[in-house]
Amino acid sequence: MSRLQIPQDLPIFQQEGEQIVPTGLATGPWYPGTQHGSAMMLMAALAAEQLPSEEPRQVTRLTVDMMSAAPLAPIKLKTDIRKGGRNLEALDISIVSDEREYVRASALRFRLADVPVPQRLKCDGNTPSLPKPLHKSFFEQIEHKEGFHQTIEIRIDLKAQPMVMWFRLKQPVLQGRPVTPLQRVALASDWTYSVPSFSHRILTGEPFDATPFYGINPDTTINLHRQAEGEWVGIQTHASYSDLGAGTVMGQIFDEKGAVGFSTQSILVRKREPAAKT
Repeated sequence: MSRLQIPQDLPIFQQEGEQIVPTGLATGPWYPGTQHGSAMMLMAALAAEQLPSEEPRQVTRLTVDMMSAAPLAPIKLKTDIRKGGRNLEALDISIVSDEREYVRASALRFRLADVPVPQRLKCDGNTPSLPKPLHKSFFEQIEHKEGFHQTIEIRIDLKAQPMVMWFRLKQPVLQGRPVTPLQRVALASDWTYSVPSFSHRILTGEPFDATPFYGINPDTTINLHRQAEGEWVGIQTHASYSDLGAGTVMGQIFDEKGAVGFSTQSILVRKREPAAKT
């Protein structure tokens, strides 16, 4: 099948008055007519940044609870200041469509300040290097379909231990607006859970459905100490699971200059039902 050609300026969302309308690029792979989790993360990041501030601020934490997959329908972003102050603001965020809330999030915004800290308190270790492009598209099997996979480029550092996945957002989030560093990090952080799964598949050749369970990441928390620079964001992860239906995946976030922060996801683990016999 031929590859779908996407115009470079086609946005993931369009602004129509107070509503934001997803384009086909926001489409996810799991349920018909619903958004990709990464698209929902982009909207949460947009909501965290949309309130103006008299003080220069940066988002230092963003926690996103995805209660249900948002539809490919007009949505509204609601952002309220729960607690304001000179040094920090606590925000409450809601993503709503047709009066139903699909995403609830909270954020902290710190006032920027020039405060030198000792080198011993900064990230210890080497900064992962951006690897060369893959020999073939990461989404080769679905390149003929419209969806969120058309908006990103992925590169994988197979030599790093643990493996590092790098993400670049190729399309604008909203027409006529530049993509922000927080949006780039939010996109990549949605894939925190996927990094160890993809790593195992690449290294062993084992298909995803070979494991007797599957996992869902209903939440993502991002903690940042500075804004990411450049187009590429990398994540290096560690996963931990129990036999009681839950797990956690933790990732360290990088840009090409060094550490940016961390991401964490709670993983709902459930048994995989055997395929029906035909």
